[in-house]
Amino acid sequence: MSTKIEPANGPTVWKGADFVNDDAWITSLSSGDLSEIDTALNQAKRTGLPVHQITSKEFPLPGLGKQLEALAEELESGRGFAVIRGVPVNQYSEDENKIISWGLCSYFGTGIPQSRQGDWINHVMDISDQKSAPKPELDHVVQRKQLRTNHRGGELDFHTDTTDVFALFCLRPAKSDGTSRLVSAGTLHNMIGETKPDYLEALYDGYYYMSQSDDNVNKAVTISAKRVPVFTRKGDKVEGYYISQVVQRALDHGDFDYNAVEDDAREELQRVAETPGVAHEFDLQAGDLLVVNNHAVLHARYDYEEYPEIERRRHLFRLWMANTPEMMSKTFLAPSEKFS
Repeated sequence: MSTKIEPANGPTVWKGADFVNDDAWITSLSSGDLSEIDTALNQAKRTGLPVHQITSKEFPLPGLGKQLEALAEELESGRGFAVIRGVPVNQYSEDENKIISWGLCSYFGTGIPQSRQGDWINHVMDISDQKSAPKPELDHVVQRKQLRTNHRGGELDFHTDTTDVFALFCLRPAKSDGTSRLVSAGTLHNMIGETKPDYLEALYDGYYYMSQSDDNVNKAVTISAKRVPVFTRKGDKVEGYYISQVVQRALDHGDFDYNAVEDDAREELQRVAETPGVAHEFDLQAGDLLVVNNHAVLHARYDYEEYPEIERRRHLFRLWMANTPEMMSKTFLAPSEKFS
């Protein structure tokens, strides 16, 4: 690789400071939009289909659908994220909210599973202190050797998921704090390249991945056969992919070491993202749907204060959508296997 790496360009390169006093990234639902959602919900329920088989055909939104299609284009070619605000979640049951979130997300791609057990809609909820599952669909979760980060509380560093587009649908915020944070992969790429080009080269080379054994085929310990790049060039664009705990797990269990530059480059990624004004920070409200281009944007959250009662805790649905052939699958593949 050349020591001179060209910067990323275009609207996917932004800083959080760009959105001060700018709410263009929020789409507030009108009364007409909400009426369409209610009608679509009832139509989807009448089909009797499982949630993960519902498409935009079963969840038709004649007017709002056009707005969602424009947002899908914004995710692909623009800033890479959007918040749809104002679903009256308290007026619906949890199952109805699943249909609504899935139906809205069907306009951004095809839903894909998030675990070997399916988990087409994953619960983001701290259940780390629960000895039994608070709901039947979490039975397999509490039996895991180690909980995934979406089932534990606390702060999360900047990372991506393993999909094309991910969404978070907020049913309940935390008692306090838990601010969501987004950062442009292109901005991180350019800032690191300006000050530490050798670190940037290391990030292009990437790291080995090792998923939890519960996520791998036959529950076997598997380390990716090759390094997974943090940054990948796609014309003028730069795509990002990075899951720090999966990289660290491979390092802890592998037969390899990284040199000083490679090792510190991982920390530099986080340090640059923490630079004041770089990340876009906001609080998700009940009824918000955050939709993100996983290739263009890394996400994180601050620590938060939680309620002791499980039924009052911060609760979001997480959905994964695919719109590229390589991500489209009805079978879950862990990062260590997907990139082998």
